[in-house]
Amino acid sequence: MSTLAGRVPGIVDAHAHFFDPRTPPWSLQRLGRASVPVLKALPRPLIRVASRFTDEHSLSGIAGPGRLSASYRLREYAKDLAALDTVAGVPVTTVIPVDSQWRRRLSPEEVPGAVTRDLDFLRRLPYGDGLPELGGLLVPADDRIPGLGVADALDADVDGLIRGFRLRWGRHHDPLVHDWTAESDPLRSKNFRDAFGPLADRGLVFESLCYSHQLGELASLASEYPKATIVVEHLGCPVGVFGPFGSSVGTTAAARADILGLWRERMAMLAARPNVHVKISAVASGLFGYGQERSGNIGGQHILADMIGPLVLHVVDRFGPERVIFGSNAPLDTHNATIGVVVGALLDVLGDRGDYLLSHLFNDNARRVYRITDQ
Repeated sequence: MSTLAGRVPGIVDAHAHFFDPRTPPWSLQRLGRASVPVLKALPRPLIRVASRFTDEHSLSGIAGPGRLSASYRLREYAKDLAALDTVAGVPVTTVIPVDSQWRRRLSPEEVPGAVTRDLDFLRRLPYGDGLPELGGLLVPADDRIPGLGVADALDADVDGLIRGFRLRWGRHHDPLVHDWTAESDPLRSKNFRDAFGPLADRGLVFESLCYSHQLGELASLASEYPKATIVVEHLGCPVGVFGPFGSSVGTTAAARADILGLWRERMAMLAARPNVHVKISAVASGLFGYGQERSGNIGGQHILADMIGPLVLHVVDRFGPERVIFGSNAPLDTHNATIGVVVGALLDVLGDRGDYLLSHLFNDNARRVYRITDQ
């Protein structure tokens, strides 16, 4: 079996979530996955209303059932990495934690304080000393706020750890797929337009979380701002590409073929913009329709490799080895696949593509894009 030993000095995990639901800014609902059948039986107009009283994070594929009700810090992350050495042959040496504010219903007035608390929490975690080092921080942006709510975090960045800003702007027609914004066209909103250019001019990376049908809008933004560095999260989020999801997405083979075809087209559009990079992350996400059997897992490493192979190879072939970045998305998908299984599946798909690609995917590109320096 192919490993990274002797090929990559260590893995940079550019997408992991750390949180503690017992403390602000996290406030979690916990009725769980049991409510999914009930919701699906409701008339479509009532699904969104009812989902407000359930564990919307589990229902919308953001996390496994109950995952967000328990603390996840570096100690838990290290346990999840324990089996990685056997698969990869090298450890995770550096991690970039991504904000974990899944609740979108904070008022605009509450957001700056929540962002500050989130970033302070991430800064204070005990990195190093046998655990991965901190590679940098991303500010969660909010399209409802002038300046996207990023300015205060930048002003307080005395340690120079902020590397970019992250906007979750996905909107989906299916009522059981989470909408991150109420704005119909967030990348064209006044708040976004007024803030984006100045933030990009400061060298900050723009992290985009949207769904695959929205990627054309992102391609237009990349063309308009060719000097801005843009990172597309989670392979562009082709919801339902592996199987049925939500109330009606990907329910037939023909529907899944349409999702894949549109995704391939939009990713090719983005690849033509040299300032766009892609995170190969969340590959075992429930959003993709993976892990929807009753057991919570549809297979192991080799089945996952077979499913993600066409997507990963399309991205690598289109974007090239210097514009792809690995992220585990831990712990949100670990109910479907451990970090070791995810890395092993990627090695099954890409192991014969050569050391240059593997080194750039798992280490070099993240260090360059996020300006990670040796500790």
